[in-house]
Amino acid sequence: MRRPTVLLLTALLGGQLALALVIARTGSDHAAFSAKDPLLAFEPAKIDQIAIDDDAGHAVTLDKQDGQWVIPASAGFPADQGRVESFLSQLAALKRGLPVAETAGAAERFKLTEKVHDRRVVLTSGGKKVGELLIGTSPTYRQVHARLSDAPTIYVVDFAAYDAESDAGAWMNHGLLDTPRNKIASVAVGDVTLDGKDGKFTLAGLTKDDKPLADKIDSLVGAVAHPLFDSVLGKGKDALAKVDDPDVTATVTRADGSSVTYRYKKDAGSYLFASSAEDYLFRVADDKIKPVVEAKRAALIEAPKPQPEAKPETAPQAQQDQPPDAKAQETNAPEPKAAPQAAPEGARSDTQASHGDAPPTGHGG
Repeated sequence: MRRPTVLLLTALLGGQLALALVIARTGSDHAAFSAKDPLLAFEPAKIDQIAIDDDAGHAVTLDKQDGQWVIPASAGFPADQGRVESFLSQLAALKRGLPVAETAGAAERFKLTEKVHDRRVVLTSGGKKVGELLIGTSPTYRQVHARLSDAPTIYVVDFAAYDAESDAGAWMNHGLLDTPRNKIASVAVGDVTLDGKDGKFTLAGLTKDDKPLADKIDSLVGAVAHPLFDSVLGKGKDALAKVDDPDVTATVTRADGSSVTYRYKKDAGSYLFASSAEDYLFRVADDKIKPVVEAKRAALIEAPKPQPEAKPETAPQAQQDQPPDAKAQETNAPEPKAAPQAAPEGARSDTQASHGDAPPTGHGG
């Protein structure tokens, strides 16, 4: 009776060992595959064009010109060089994870078709397409389903769709207009002048009774030192002519004696503006530059506290000393009647003429 039991246990043990061996080999192969096989095979330094679009109609193209990344559709405005280079390195580091599907139905389900996709990234070098990656749904945080446009296999890769923005504004060098605060000698906007030293600013012309509002002063300095913008509308003389008659002008004088002037022109819920240091015309939403366009000296000083109201003067002592009955009598005493006025002379004559002086009229007379 013992022999069959031993044989059965031996067989079960052998099966478990075989299963463990298969799993170990499969896991090892997958680990080696994931670690060594890139999803996109390219050299970041050789890429000279990046095109990104989504299925909602947004698209942006980045070109490398004279070694610098620019945005052609935004008047050739400089892109954020660090972000573009980091993006390319991130794409080059993507590995082929475990394949999850490869059917046309799966591609539609995971939003990985030519018509429906969260993002599409096309890399070009010397006019030749190097790779085209479709990015779809996200199964978990910072992971997406992805596939190459010329292959059906769908992978899960470590990536986030927002790393591949399809909006030009996300790739612009928003620090191009910046002036470090510690290099600003003064800021002038309207009737406001702020004197700067070592990155700290004071309102010029303060009296001993004035109490400046440090937070509002800081907001104004920040808005002028780091001008915000949403888009670039053009470049050159014709574009800059749109702010020739500005509504607001702000001037930054630097510690080295140079200065930059910003001209702001109201334009339907936003402002157009230009910097004297650049040839570009910018647009920014008006709520983003309120500290500049609403700059007033009075708004940067604490309003004086209202003075307490003066108490009414007390009645003379003699009047206060009157007995209560006397006061009551004075209060209740009837007002004297006005003397009758004599009728006007003209009025009296008219009355007499019509009543007293006229002779009676009889039947015969």
